[in-house]
Amino acid sequence: MKKILLNLSMVFIVFSMLTLISCSKEETSNPKPVETYLASTAQMNKVAVLEDFTGVRCGYCPDGHLRAKAIADLNPGKFLIIANHSGGYANPSAGWMNFVTTEGTSINADAKIPGYPAGTISRMANTAIGTAQMTGGGPNVMGRGEWTKGATAVMAMPSSVNIGAKAVFNSATKMLTVSGDLYFTSEETVTNNINIMLLQDHIFSKQSGGTPDPNNYEQNNVLRQSLTGTWGEAITSATTAGAKVKLTNHEVLVPDFYNGTDLATGGGMAKIADMKVILFVTRGKYEILNAIQIPISVQ
Repeated sequence: MKKILLNLSMVFIVFSMLTLISCSKEETSNPKPVETYLASTAQMNKVAVLEDFTGVRCGYCPDGHLRAKAIADLNPGKFLIIANHSGGYANPSAGWMNFVTTEGTSINADAKIPGYPAGTISRMANTAIGTAQMTGGGPNVMGRGEWTKGATAVMAMPSSVNIGAKAVFNSATKMLTVSGDLYFTSEETVTNNINIMLLQDHIFSKQSGGTPDPNNYEQNNVLRQSLTGTWGEAITSATTAGAKVKLTNHEVLVPDFYNGTDLATGGGMAKIADMKVILFVTRGKYEILNAIQIPISVQ
């Protein structure tokens, strides 16, 4: 009887051990995924952002587009372009496509743009980056001949914040979701704002002064809409040196068309394959501290 009881005890112990091993294997086979932090913690220089104030009926604007592209080609990933179609040469008119946005119109008015094309480099004052102020314009507005000088100055400046981000488009719901992280390499004592803008390339339209065909001119970097309003959203987390900030996910429903479905006078179709996101951090409304351009992945 004792032998039988002993054998039963041994069976129970072995069964218990096998159960523990089985449970252990099951738990380790489905580990909790490690969350990736998207922003670098290394010190970096600023990425310069040109807000190019332009319009389809502006004959000199294509020259501005060419100059901006030349700077971007020489500085890949370090110089970003936002083509803000606003003002008199962009306002809706029969026979011309309409790329005007509510946010772009407000930014244009605030900058006090006196003529087109004009630009701001990272919304920094001309006096801070050694560029000449455009006659009649605001303190950060310059002519296209100053863009290279302004961009070079900004790209040489250390940034106080690094940005990492990703953008995902759900083809079933047509919802675009942008998420990101910030890392502050030095303290920011003034409230910072996060700005997320949706842009589109390869839109063909009539363009005064456009080459080679003014009736079929390729528009790129066209501002379509902002996911964070005109001046962005305040960052409420700590912005001290070494602070890591995880941004709230921002979502927007991407329409099929912008500014109406008329392909001659509307803003054209929204083609996700031709779209991208620019995310940047400002000190209040002005001075872009850093920026990143991200492609859109499709689910």
